[in-house]
Amino acid sequence: MKNRNIHIQIFIYLTLFSFISCGEDRTHEYIEKTQENQWIYDTMKEVYLWKDDIKEPERSKYFTQASKFFSSLLSKNDKASFFTDTIVSHDYGMSIALMRDPIAEKPSRVYALVLFVEPGSPAGIAGIERGTWISAVNGKQLSTSSQKTLLQGDAAKLATEYMDFDDETGKYFWVESDTIEISASTSYDKRDITVNEIYNVRDKKVGYMLCNNFNEDDFVDRTSAIFEEFIAQNVTDIIIDLRYNTSGKISNITSLASMLVPSELTGTPFCKLKDNNGNIRATHNYTAQEVSVADKKIYFIIGKSTQGVAELLVNSVNTSRDMYDVFVIGEKSTGVNIIVEEIKSPYGFAINPATAIAYSANGEIMPGEGVKPDYEFDELAQKNSIYPLGSEQEYLLYNTLYIIVNGTAPENNSANQ
Repeated sequence: MKNRNIHIQIFIYLTLFSFISCGEDRTHEYIEKTQENQWIYDTMKEVYLWKDDIKEPERSKYFTQASKFFSSLLSKNDKASFFTDTIVSHDYGMSIALMRDPIAEKPSRVYALVLFVEPGSPAGIAGIERGTWISAVNGKQLSTSSQKTLLQGDAAKLATEYMDFDDETGKYFWVESDTIEISASTSYDKRDITVNEIYNVRDKKVGYMLCNNFNEDDFVDRTSAIFEEFIAQNVTDIIIDLRYNTSGKISNITSLASMLVPSELTGTPFCKLKDNNGNIRATHNYTAQEVSVADKKIYFIIGKSTQGVAELLVNSVNTSRDMYDVFVIGEKSTGVNIIVEEIKSPYGFAINPATAIAYSANGEIMPGEGVKPDYEFDELAQKNSIYPLGSEQEYLLYNTLYIIVNGTAPENNSANQ
């Protein structure tokens, strides 16, 4: 890194006098105290998407905490970059939706609906399941600002309730349920593929895979094994559920996409990454894969949390298979067309700066407003009937299976196909 070394040399030279002038050579002390932030600055000036907007920080800034120094360099347009500390990220391992009483029995009350629980996490070990309604933490009722309280913290007692139905009044009402004790938030392995099933629906065999991220090193091998089983069982349609997918490696989604498109596309662009001036930083092409399901109909389930590389996967495969059969079910995705890259420092932390803008297989920029589904369904449309992910009764999966069998959505749902 020639430029980086030059910067460090110049910076040291400019400040060396102030350290020696006191009668004591404190150069070593200075280098030791500022080297982390010097590394951050030089790296950002080299790879950051808005690197031209970075101004030389004041000398005093180099003595601030690394995470704060990193944040001070970010563009006001940047909503994607983040800092990863030396301390491993801790959480309870559950995704929630906070809302005011959905049945309006207690309008001032706030409830948290559990949408997903990571296997092996504190929430999973405590027995919390998708569909659990949390009403209080350590005896304190929830508020609209309780999101962080339910994501990480010390050991806690969670009060839960459930909805029951009164046949006489024709209304739902709340019933107090168990108090669940959850251990302190901690680190754990977040699995990328948590559910895979095969369903027999009339004359169809449908394969289903719930994929929450694309981060694991063995993701491609395990996906290939799942697809091989789908092929062996004569699956005709494949559902890839990305509703909670927010991150992953481009190499993994490129391989996955290559299994979903015809082999004649091998060597053609899956995506291009460009800088703010439209210059190509990298091109990722479809690659030859031992397993292919390009002859199957593909159904992507997406949601409000689907973002980044997951959106890129859906958009590019949909574009590349325009003469084939690809359908998108659910809600409009987040709309993140910025690629974030993890760069590990020599000092134990990592910076995750935005480094490029994503362009999909058709050469067009990824839509910043998000991927729009062909069939729109709100996952929380039936809050009183939240079934486990992978259950044929689960709302989004049920409607996707209905579309596969009937070729259209149920009449009581909006279809935009």
